[in-house]
Amino acid sequence: MTFRFYFDGIHIDRAPHLRREPDWSAAGSSRERVVARFLPIWRDQSLVLAGDQPQAVYLELEAGRAICEAGSCTVFLGLDNGAAYYAVDLSQYDDPTQLPLPSGTVFEDLRRLASTIDQVEAGKLAYGRALAHWHRMHQFCGACGAPTLPSKGGHERVCTNEACARRHFPRTDPAVIMLVTHPNGDKCLLGRNKRFQGLRFSTLAGFVEPGETLEQAVRREVKEESGVVTTDETYQASQPWPFPASIMLGFRARAVTTEINCEDQELIEAKWCTRDEVRAMASDGGILPPPAYSISRWLIDTWLNEG
Repeated sequence: MTFRFYFDGIHIDRAPHLRREPDWSAAGSSRERVVARFLPIWRDQSLVLAGDQPQAVYLELEAGRAICEAGSCTVFLGLDNGAAYYAVDLSQYDDPTQLPLPSGTVFEDLRRLASTIDQVEAGKLAYGRALAHWHRMHQFCGACGAPTLPSKGGHERVCTNEACARRHFPRTDPAVIMLVTHPNGDKCLLGRNKRFQGLRFSTLAGFVEPGETLEQAVRREVKEESGVVTTDETYQASQPWPFPASIMLGFRARAVTTEINCEDQELIEAKWCTRDEVRAMASDGGILPPPAYSISRWLIDTWLNEG
């Protein structure tokens, strides 16, 4: 199996029809010939076997049951190759080293593991991380303030106030990320965000706002961040981005104007770059996003291969 981007390699059967069944939605499956595997998560970090090639850690049998009992929430993720997968949130503990975890394991941020951990495993970890984060952030009802409880295998939370009884569901925030080309096509627009470390340049990006289409979001974000007006906004691809709960929607757009004005201060700098200039930047991993990691780099590389 080949993948276009990191975190898109998951091929788990999410089996939504099983989320209502207690044997599946509780702590593990009691069905025959199905192994329950638990992914421990602590404050948005995933448990991995430390080393030059870190590996995702799944706990089974007694170790799995023990960590499940210690967790504040267990989420049924789905089925894969005869195993039922669950994410277990352990964020209530200040010191995770006191938990009954295998030796040689550590909790790591998935972003720091990018391109070093298996693609398929990274997809599972990202899926579990996103749901665990959502549960931690929605322990109380947004309508009445009463506590909420997990339901449907952890894919829903229900308000405990009978007068309210609202059902809350995980949300994914759409964000557009776009490669803008010069009117004559021989340059692309790259920016350096104030949140980036060092001199790293990337494509422009931003969240979709209420009441606008994806294409409108592309035009607005480019204009706000760089002052450049665009047209011909065309969807290219998407990438899961569970940091904490987004999906990156990749676009290409053609500039109508070329003058750059970063007056909203989201970008420290933006500039038009030729293909030769971008290739020179790509030779330095500290300037362009790393390969096999983000849709940003894929958008850039796709454009480079056209000329």
